[in-house]
Amino acid sequence: MHYQNYELDEFQVEAVRAIESGESLIVAAPTGCGKTLIAEYAVDVSLQRGKRVVYTAPIKALSNQKFRDFRKRFGDEIVGIQTGDVTINSDATLLIMTTEIFRNLILEDSGRLANIYYVIFDEIHYLDDPERGTVWEESIILAPREIRFMCLSATVPNIKQLAYWMGTVRDTEFRIIEETHRPVPLKHFFFSPKFGLMSLNNIKRKYRRNPLERKKFLRRKPSSRRIVQYVIERGQLPVLYFCFNRRSCEYNAEQHSRLKLLSQDEIVRSREMIDELVNLYNLQDYDRIGFLRELWESGTAFHHAGILPAAKEVVERLFTAGLIKLLFCTETFALGVNMPASSVIFDELEKFDGVDFNYLMTREYNQMAGRAGRRGMDEVGYVYSQIIPEATDPRHIERLLYGNNEKINSRFYASYSTILNLYSQFGDGAFDIFRQSLRNFRKGEFSLTKEYKKEEKQIQNRISFLKAAGFLDGTSLTEKGKLAAAVSGYEIQAAELYFSRSFEDVSVEQLPVILAAIITEESRGRKKAVASSVRLKFAAEKVIHKLRMKEIRFNISMPIREMDFSLAAPVFAWANGCSLTELAGFGVPEGDLVRVLRITVQLLRTLRDKIPDTFLSDNFHEALLLINRDVVDAQAQLEVG
Repeated sequence: MHYQNYELDEFQVEAVRAIESGESLIVAAPTGCGKTLIAEYAVDVSLQRGKRVVYTAPIKALSNQKFRDFRKRFGDEIVGIQTGDVTINSDATLLIMTTEIFRNLILEDSGRLANIYYVIFDEIHYLDDPERGTVWEESIILAPREIRFMCLSATVPNIKQLAYWMGTVRDTEFRIIEETHRPVPLKHFFFSPKFGLMSLNNIKRKYRRNPLERKKFLRRKPSSRRIVQYVIERGQLPVLYFCFNRRSCEYNAEQHSRLKLLSQDEIVRSREMIDELVNLYNLQDYDRIGFLRELWESGTAFHHAGILPAAKEVVERLFTAGLIKLLFCTETFALGVNMPASSVIFDELEKFDGVDFNYLMTREYNQMAGRAGRRGMDEVGYVYSQIIPEATDPRHIERLLYGNNEKINSRFYASYSTILNLYSQFGDGAFDIFRQSLRNFRKGEFSLTKEYKKEEKQIQNRISFLKAAGFLDGTSLTEKGKLAAAVSGYEIQAAELYFSRSFEDVSVEQLPVILAAIITEESRGRKKAVASSVRLKFAAEKVIHKLRMKEIRFNISMPIREMDFSLAAPVFAWANGCSLTELAGFGVPEGDLVRVLRITVQLLRTLRDKIPDTFLSDNFHEALLLINRDVVDAQAQLEVG
């Protein structure tokens, strides 16, 4: 069977037949096996039958990539996108969105979910993500029953449990399609700058069991130069080089800035493309553009969340065009964004999880390693891990090479907006819905586990808090509760600030400062932004502190954070019209600032549209126009791109 000029593998044929007969299905296969092709077939079938289709993705970069790909294929009229940052053609037949937006539409009981044939959940193993996995569970449990689901996943051992759980909560059978074979096999190597390539037995012999001895060897982190040189000499380009912190990405890229990896013809193409993209995204005045251009034109780049989104976009375009041969990146680059390489290098096999250094999970290793080996171009994909053999535990190497991917675990945590929406609709019946989480699913049925009792107690505490704080009156939403239910994301803070009149004595330029202070999370690696006259005493600070204290009195396990004004100066400067160059002068990574500003835009937009006060609504609109410009305006960036 052929589709889009590809001969389909057996598992793809099985999936295509399931789609033809309108079944819900879950497809589990290693990275690079062609799962996306199946999703595109589901899109084709839905459109042919005069139905609508929703494509959800866990990260905005993947949503944006799908939007561009589908728009090229189906045309501007058919395709739309809705993420927190962007809304283009939101009533489109084929709508791409983040999972959060899909969940919000369900909670709103939106008519925009009518006539949908398939919802495609890309990277469904993201359900295991500690912060955002819960929105996947909520979407699966709450979506209208007539919608079919197609779920795409990496190989996981509990795929049957996941399929049975989804089938049970949705009252329909899920076809399970598993593929374990990779079309391009991988070869795994371990490299020590001191000893060269090493076998597992060599590592076992060198490994020091004494933790104090191991520490001595860990103090000298090996340079990336030798391993990169080794791979270049063997012609195994392009390379994705995974580093687990931003500083390493940039430092390593700088170390290789003198390499000339492009041919004369590629240099010409690269310069033309960079000129075009720099103009397209208005990056001429970006203070780092000279340094980045030099790097890109040599065929090297770095990519992480701290750089300007437009600069990341340029890197992704150049890499896709084959004009970046050596890319230093963090692990998010491996998530769904379809950019395979000839080889993958791990800078190390341990990463910092916020508390300690731990070895990668097998699933993480396989997700990243799976980017090696381009179908139809490479006979094998090469995977290198840089190690210090004296300090590398051989048991973990064996696990990464031969172990199974870890199971998908439930991360269900009902948010305030979910509780407000469901409790106001179903009263105590909402608890039956909360009981349907994956965590409570055992041997084909829902059981009242110890975890569920703890979960139920937490939800009960939060309902009691919502009543005491004036969001709920019995099972009915108060006016404050209605606003919180509509906001979804910083919902109780936003509603509390509005109803405490904290926005009323604030200038238009200060509104984004207040909202950004709710959003900002203190980053360990970030310098505090330069303090300035912005540090006013806002009434909002006291309001949020009181709300947090009330949560703590009701034994809420994860209370809201205090307001954080560490980014107040750059946010205020941006609201007052500062340039990108001036913004960079605050010493905060531009990517972090743009992320906070974009979430601030989302909050301003929601509050503008949902509050009854027209004077304040106009202020929110004015503040929105002040900050949603240039590099912050995600929609403009996507439309020109």
